[in-house]
Amino acid sequence: METNAKLIALALIISTLSSPLAHAQNPAGPVPPNEPALAMKGPDGDAPHPGGPGRRHGKPGPGFGRDDRGDEQEPGRRHPAGGLTSLTTVSGTVGQFVGNDDFILDGFTLNAGSGPTTTVKFPPHLGTQVQKAIKAGSTVSVTGFSETAPTGETRFRMNSLTAGKVTVLDAPPVRPTTVPDAPALTTATGKIADYRLDRGGRVSGLVLDDKTIVSIPPHVAYQLTDLAKKGSTITVQGYPKTLRDGQVHLEKVNVLRASVLTINGQQYLVR
Repeated sequence: METNAKLIALALIISTLSSPLAHAQNPAGPVPPNEPALAMKGPDGDAPHPGGPGRRHGKPGPGFGRDDRGDEQEPGRRHPAGGLTSLTTVSGTVGQFVGNDDFILDGFTLNAGSGPTTTVKFPPHLGTQVQKAIKAGSTVSVTGFSETAPTGETRFRMNSLTAGKVTVLDAPPVRPTTVPDAPALTTATGKIADYRLDRGGRVSGLVLDDKTIVSIPPHVAYQLTDLAKKGSTITVQGYPKTLRDGQVHLEKVNVLRASVLTINGQQYLVR
């Protein structure tokens, strides 16, 4: 009996050592779940990035930053969830026009007679139509829906606007028949008069003493607050912001998207 027990125990040990599970063990320890032991490289030699096709080096794929009508999304714009959105109509008198961070017309204030003033927003490509249809003091009816910006501001998103016999609809932009020429590289030199802040209170650009606005990404602006103080002289190479069809500036302003900055004789590439 003792001999048989020893034989059975030996057979169990041999069976365990020869099982597929034992051979599958990683000598360096178990592979963490959901993590490949070796990341595969993409066709260009880079490791693939999360986000699916069209996303490399942290850059968004096609369509990111644009809404489903093809126009650029303004910072903080939130589309309602899919499905039906309830529309309401508000009426009142137009106060003043408002614009986005590039001073492009994209809204106006509306005084309904009681309660706080409402800010009505619309896509920038409708700017020319809205500017022709209304002015300060005009009586208008606006159909749309309320939305809340990341800053907590409540706004009224326009779906249609009626002023007298004129109606402006939130229609998609017309695709241009010809491809516009690429903007030419421009150089500007001046003293930093102020920092430009976005709606979230973050530095998003520089204002030079000749009123030129230098547009830079927030992470670059964060570095510049130490490198370029107010009153410092700076040379900027960049590309001017051009208006698309239907867009209109609230005031004449030169917006330059920086590509190279020269500060105290040192050049910096803006990335």
